[in-house]
Amino acid sequence: MPRAPKKTETTPTVRVKRTRRATDTTPTPVTEVEISRLAYQIYEARGRNGGSPLDDWLEAERQLTSR
Repeated sequence: MPRAPKKTETTPTVRVKRTRRATDTTPTPVTEVEISRLAYQIYEARGRNGGSPLDDWLEAERQLTSR
């Protein structure tokens, strides 16, 4: 019967969480939840009448991606 390879002690792998710094210019992805919330705020600011949900969505997306 073949022998199993001998286990050697290894240092456990540690994952380092990358934090954003003020100098980091990598954009954070915008989620659909964020766009949806802002689109609804735009709708409410308009008085909850008229307009287009698509236009509100696109405006919210534009605002969030340009920040």
